[in-house]
Amino acid sequence: MTLYVIGVGPGDPDLITVKGLEILKNSEVVTGWGSVIERFSSYIQSKRIIRLNYKEEEKQLNEIMKLAKDENVAFLNHGDPAVSDFQLLNKLKKLCVENRVELVIIPGVSSIIRALHIIGKDLSEIVFLTFHVRGEINYDEIKKFLNTGRGILINPEPYPDGVKRIALKLREYGCNSITLTIMEKLTYQDEKVYNFNVDEIITRDLKFSDLTIVYIPPCSFS
Repeated sequence: MTLYVIGVGPGDPDLITVKGLEILKNSEVVTGWGSVIERFSSYIQSKRIIRLNYKEEEKQLNEIMKLAKDENVAFLNHGDPAVSDFQLLNKLKKLCVENRVELVIIPGVSSIIRALHIIGKDLSEIVFLTFHVRGEINYDEIKKFLNTGRGILINPEPYPDGVKRIALKLREYGCNSITLTIMEKLTYQDEKVYNFNVDEIITRDLKFSDLTIVYIPPCSFS
């Protein structure tokens, strides 16, 4: 059978594609992180549910592969699988090859698209970076792109001070006075957009949710 990795959109459950929803309805097993699965509770009450958690992730992914050999499995993925989730997707690709399971990816709406509408930019006008990854993060990537004349959209580290960590780097580069656009819980009912300059974020020790995207406007420095 098949493992379907379905991009379910950034928060509003109505943003799942028609194709993604049909596959979800027709799958015997549903898996994904709990916060994503909960959005579609009305469609999965009679299905087998596997809620992923970081401590048991390796064991759970192997269980999912065994099930996918005989049943259709819907893996619900926040946003779109190709946006800021490459580490998980690479694991799934490798496991599917090893277990001879067909992998089908269903694209979804990304929170990056919503962020672009808020800042009034086209994707071709910005650089996108993600720090929402496991392992060591190279913050100097920010410096590399600041002088290109393009703004930068960043998924910060998923901690309350993730945005502050970016601001500290910007101050180090001499970009103290630029204003960042901070977009929280995009497309959720409690979506919020803030504008704070670098020094304000640091001195006020501002904190934000793990569902946050930051826009840095172009900043030239020597």
